[in-house]
Amino acid sequence: MKRDTRTRILVASLSLFNENGEPNTTTNEIANEADISPGNLHYHFHKKSLLVDALVAEFQADVRRALQPPQNGETTLDDFWAFLHLLLEVFTAYRFLMRDMETLVSTYPKVGRALKGLAIALTAIMQLYIEALRRSAVLAVDDREVPVMCRNLVVISLFSERYDEISGAATSAEASALRIARSVLGILSPYSSKESSKLIAALAEHYAESGKTPA
Repeated sequence: MKRDTRTRILVASLSLFNENGEPNTTTNEIANEADISPGNLHYHFHKKSLLVDALVAEFQADVRRALQPPQNGETTLDDFWAFLHLLLEVFTAYRFLMRDMETLVSTYPKVGRALKGLAIALTAIMQLYIEALRRSAVLAVDDREVPVMCRNLVVISLFSERYDEISGAATSAEASALRIARSVLGILSPYSSKESSKLIAALAEHYAESGKTPA
């Protein structure tokens, strides 16, 4: 069964935005990608801003599903890694939001509100995970260092894509996710227990050799 026209438009828009950037994508290109006429696209979304707003709403829904706090009981490094992996999947799926952040925030108010809410929520969830990993003796972090660690983890997660773009290191979405994963490992490693350090080192070596994103 064919997807409805609105869904086809959103899928085409997301694909083109991720590939070329939102500012470099026209509605005619979206219509062509969705295999519909420009008039049909205009019928469903008479302004480009409505397309962006619809994708932001989908992004927020996916983020809410990813931002789940640690479960009660002992929290392991694998638990945190599973959370991070799901989060990176969402960021990869909506890569254009991270890459064109300044332009989108200045042009579309809903993008700014969504990203602000994400930063606040992600910081809170990161702190819950760090505190849970401390209770499980996975990490040894001083109380004063927890907010700094959480901030660094959030900055790495949200702004690595933009940094790669500015520095000329931008490549594929998979490579970007890999760099984020390695950076997160670098933040956790100095505070990890002896057993956890071995796991972190093994993960870092595996991703360096295989070029795989976290799994």
